[in-house]
Amino acid sequence: MSMSASATPGRLGSEAKTGRTSMYTRKSSATTERAGEEIEFANQRGLEDTYLNRMRIFVAPYFAEFFGTAVFVLLGCGANLTYTVLTTNAESAWLANAFGWGFGLMLGVFVAGGVSGAMLNPAVAVSFAAFRGLPWIQVPFYILAEFIGAFIGAILAYACFAHSLDPFDDYHRQIGGPFGSAGAFGNFARPFIGNGAAFLSEAIGTGVLVLGVFAITDTNNFPARSSTPIAIGFLLTGLAISLGYPTGYSYNPARDLGPRCAAAIWYGADVFTYHGSYTWVPVAGPFAGGIVGAAAYELFIVSKRAVVDDSRSYSESVHSSVSLE
Repeated sequence: MSMSASATPGRLGSEAKTGRTSMYTRKSSATTERAGEEIEFANQRGLEDTYLNRMRIFVAPYFAEFFGTAVFVLLGCGANLTYTVLTTNAESAWLANAFGWGFGLMLGVFVAGGVSGAMLNPAVAVSFAAFRGLPWIQVPFYILAEFIGAFIGAILAYACFAHSLDPFDDYHRQIGGPFGSAGAFGNFARPFIGNGAAFLSEAIGTGVLVLGVFAITDTNNFPARSSTPIAIGFLLTGLAISLGYPTGYSYNPARDLGPRCAAAIWYGADVFTYHGSYTWVPVAGPFAGGIVGAAAYELFIVSKRAVVDDSRSYSESVHSSVSLE
């Protein structure tokens, strides 16, 4: 006991530092590991080592983000249009709307998860780059793919519902009012909620979303593993039901800005200036809230537990060495 007691304090500190260093080492090696996984995947598929196949492997994560986000937004905007146009019971329609977005996200994560990690959200991508090792050089391409995917998903949703909108608004597309439907694409806060309060609502909701995603995907916690898409889908559904009413729960800059740009085709440029130039709120709010949620998880849960685990493993190794002696 005297041996372990005298050795523990100094070496515990060094072990804790080593544990923290190893965390950052794992982050820096993420690109190399992913490249190795892509090569292994190519070998399993029997792909020849050609320039075309190398390009396919290189762009695969971005196409995965594109298609995953397109599917997510297609189902979500479809749920919004159903809520706006085809229902009369507001309470049941709101619940169905929340499940529509949740199931859309779940399917999008199933589509992209094994290839790109299924960020499907610029706020999530930035948070993973800051704390989980996603290479920063990939972030702009992820965001671009997500924005374009959201834009295409919104166009497809409009194509599905165009003829249903015609009798609803008498062929006159309106942003707001009793026959307004632009909010099915780009979000707008309730008329009685200012942009400052809406920003706070979006930031808080996105912070909880990112914190939840970090917890669900943390292998040192209780990871959902193969059930990750289902867990993340229900996470968004729960947030929509509990916190989404004030702003319509964007929590995703691409999910709002992409469909808003698509809506400008049919509703005009006023979709960017309506409700006090509301466009900046569902873009800035999620970025701010996502970083705060990610930092809260990493600083107060992951890092603290990692040091404790490192200390425990060191103590166990010391005790085992003493018993061997």
